[in-house]
Amino acid sequence: MSTSVAVGMLVLALHASPLAVPQAKGPASHVEMLAGWDDLTPQQRDRALRNYRTYMDLPAEKRRDVDQRYEKWKRLPQNDQDRFRQKHDRYRDQGRLGD
Repeated sequence: MSTSVAVGMLVLALHASPLAVPQAKGPASHVEMLAGWDDLTPQQRDRALRNYRTYMDLPAEKRRDVDQRYEKWKRLPQNDQDRFRQKHDRYRDQGRLGD
């Protein structure tokens, strides 16, 4: 697995995409992408590390499957990515999903 895929999976594990933070100014759909690890809260870092470790513990075939799904997700139009992210967040907030 390449480093870029591993980093991508870490980002996906954070928030189903690069962590998006809504801006106070501008349209409601506008988001700012975080610059990197230093921009994460301690809780976000802990979650990212847990998810990354879980990913690395998967068998190689399962990691490839996750990588392929992530690459497919990245090719989706932004509005579809946003829709999936919102659905994921709702399920996670309801306790239906783990990290």
